[in-house]
This record gives sequence, structure tokens and C-alpha cells, in this order.
Amino acid sequence: MWMAGMMFLSSCSIKEDRDGCPCWMTVDLSDVAESRWKSPEMQSSTEYQMVTKSLESRQHIAESVVLRLRGNSDEDEVDYAFKMTETVNTEVGALEYEVPRGSVGVSVIGMPDRVGQDGIAGYDGDEIRIPVGEQMDSLYGFFRMFYTRCESVLCDVELHKEFCTVSFTLGDDGYVSPYDLEVWGNVAGVFAWDLMPLEGDFRYDPVPEDGVYRVRVPRQVDNSLELVMLEIPRQARNDNKEIPDQVGHDGRSPVGAGDDGKRVVVDRLPLGEYIARSGYDWTAEDLADVHIALDLENQQVMITVSGWDGVVVMDIVI
Repeated sequence: MWMAGMMFLSSCSIKEDRDGCPCWMTVDLSDVAESRWKSPEMQSSTEYQMVTKSLESRQHIAESVVLRLRGNSDEDEVDYAFKMTETVNTEVGALEYEVPRGSVGVSVIGMPDRVGQDGIAGYDGDEIRIPVGEQMDSLYGFFRMFYTRCESVLCDVELHKEFCTVSFTLGDDGYVSPYDLEVWGNVAGVFAWDLMPLEGDFRYDPVPEDGVYRVRVPRQVDNSLELVMLEIPRQARNDNKEIPDQVGHDGRSPVGAGDDGKRVVVDRLPLGEYIARSGYDWTAEDLADVHIALDLENQQVMITVSGWDGVVVMDIVI
């Protein structure tokens, strides 16, 4: 901090009007490695259990993050005249930046196996968009706006869990649906600058493991998540022709492995509405994971949220 003070004095004299002088922002990353793993939601998550099996993987997760600063001085007429993006190693502890006096937003993003020296692999620009047919990455993030009409400001970074792993079963242990299953939604990622949900088509076909289907989804803006059951009509299988007026056909062409565009919707279950009725909070700092036990025969849903006590049971109409 002594060096920061010397740098500040060298840029602005004490006798001058200091309103035009920059603000020195300290971004402290010292707690990043621990903050990503200390909440009950993180420690009970599927990803936490999987990743902590490998010490090497855990170290890699906490190794690098993408840091973004964006803001304006009070006098700027252009939106976000000040922008900065860089990949940093969390071992540096704290970094100092000269920022305009006004307001500055700080975002930090960590993603397993994605963050490297050149940024976030597979993503460009201001959006972290999930390609159709893929699920959300295990993204941990931080965003906060700071008032910078002062000589210095401290930003303590604490990353939070920005994804929810939704797991579901369809009946007795090990039961697998005879239909193709996909999870559809209206959020396809996040904006890199402020971690706000990015609307778009989300479609993912989970592969069951011992009868359990899992999908990572981003923060939601509504209750639009659906479990969609699809099949290829028998006639289409026989003569390679689609049946437009078959019950359940909606003219959409879901994406999946080997999709030939001829599958039709057999049924839809409103996963988003079930989750909402459980009291789940999509605005929480750390998103909890959710398990949904669908008892289709008895028309019941049982929802378990990680970190919560008890199970929410509700009747449904199928």
C-alpha cells in the first residue's frame, strides 16, 4: 500500500484539485481458493464431491480466474469508457489498478478446465453462452459495483456458485425412460461483465447413471425449465416420413446425438414450476443443487434441495 500511495502522489499533487485524479483500486484475490468451497451449498454439490477427489483438479480450479473492470468517470459521455480484462493467477494475492473517479464494476470468473492464460477457452467476447446441446459449466463468479469518487477503494473477491445441478429420477431405483429425454429452458448462459442471465435456447439430453439424470443449468429468470420426452413415431421409423399431426408434435427439431429431425414431443413436465413451488431461490448468492424424484405412477413429485432439511412433496397432474 505504501507503493500505491507513492504512485498516487506522483500522479496528483496535494495542492491540486484532486477531482480529476484517478482512484486506486485494490482487488484482493487472497480468499478466492477458499471462498469457492466454504459454503454449505458448494460443499454439498455434486461438482464439489467430484472435484475434491482430485487434489490436482482442485488446485487447477483455484489457480486462474478472469478479471474484468468496467466503468466511467462522472464526466464521461460514452458508456463504459474504461474497460480492462485479463487472466490472473490467484496466487498473486492482491492487484492494484488505476480507475476513473466515478463508478467501476468488478467481475471475476473461475471455471474448471476453461480458464487459461488466454482467458476462458471456448468463449469469446462479453458472453459466456452455452451451445445448444451442452450443459452449463461449473462457473463460480463475483460481481460488484464500486463508488470510486475517492482516492482508493478495496475490493475483496469472494466467488459464488453460479450454476445449479438438477438431478432427477423417474420411478424406482435404476428406472430409465423408454423415451429420449431433454431438459429445455430459456437461459443460455451469462454476461461476462455482470453475471446476469443470458436468454436463449437451452437444450441438453442427460445420460442416466444408475437411473439418475443430471444437468447443470444457469441462474433462471423464470420457471420455464421443462423435462421433454421425445420419440421417433413408428410410422416415421418404417417409411422415413414424419407425421405432422401426431399428438405432441410441435414443429420443433430438438438437438441430440444422432438427431435426424424426426422426433416428436410425447410429453412435457414443468421442472421449473416444481422447483419454484419448493421455495427455491434463483437469486441466492450460491445456487443450491436440486434433486427431483418424479413418481409418475402416483402423480407425485418429491424435491430435495442441498443444504435444506426435509423433502418437499407435491401432487401433480400428468
